[in-house]
Amino acid sequence: MSVLSSGRCLTVALAVALSASACARTPPTEQEGKSNMSEATETGRTINGHTYTNAPVEVKLGPNTFRIPANYFDSQIGPFDEGMDLKLEWPGMTPTAPGARAAPRTNDFFREIAISVDYIDRLPIEGAMARRVTNNGHTTEGSLERQDPSARLDLRVAQPERMGLTPYAIDEELRVAYAHAQEAKTGRPFPRNLSFEPDWYIARSENGDIATFIRCDNAAYREDGVVLEGEQATPVEGAVSALCTHYFVDVENSLSITLSYKRVFLKDWKRIEDAVRGILTRYKVK
Repeated sequence: MSVLSSGRCLTVALAVALSASACARTPPTEQEGKSNMSEATETGRTINGHTYTNAPVEVKLGPNTFRIPANYFDSQIGPFDEGMDLKLEWPGMTPTAPGARAAPRTNDFFREIAISVDYIDRLPIEGAMARRVTNNGHTTEGSLERQDPSARLDLRVAQPERMGLTPYAIDEELRVAYAHAQEAKTGRPFPRNLSFEPDWYIARSENGDIATFIRCDNAAYREDGVVLEGEQATPVEGAVSALCTHYFVDVENSLSITLSYKRVFLKDWKRIEDAVRGILTRYKVK
């Protein structure tokens, strides 16, 4: 389990509340905007007095400083807290044009890849990925819950490699034994719920350490819900989109990176990860 900067959760909650409130207000007034920045700066629309551009915004994450174009940010303005939330669009892994996400769009948001970057300083970054694949952080040593075969990589079973990833399935014998133990402990049935049993995928470094960990909605529980047609991602009518959460770290800069995207993009996990690493490298100034 990673340790995030203090105040991040509260800020995110406030941002969500403000976003919900904004949805209820009258749509913003759009104007044709002009920018007094250099010609190299792309200018988008002006809404409520703010002109959206791709001008660089300075962000500090611990001792690291980045200057990232504004349209990469979730807000297309800049960061709102101690972390950094960005967005890219599949398949080009490029940012949205300045101001394009400031007003309602059609299905473009189905192509979005959400990126959350946090500086880790309270626990060693070297152990962050190993902590991700256990439930030690929220269970007590020796407890029954720590034996949950769906929540620990060391209790899952490696499957044949796919897409450059090794899937790890739940050990069915352990799952049955765990359910019986829970029933004996609580005196109540312990029904199986596939929505709480995500599919796990692992990629390892050359030395065998966990380099990438991806959790996706269980394929037996939820279909993709999105169809890819060329460069378009079209939702299936009446279906809920299956999602993946993708974790990796930047050890050199002590950064923990979390991505969220539609499961239908899982085949491109390496391109997505490489694109994010490229952003952090390209826009770091010190």
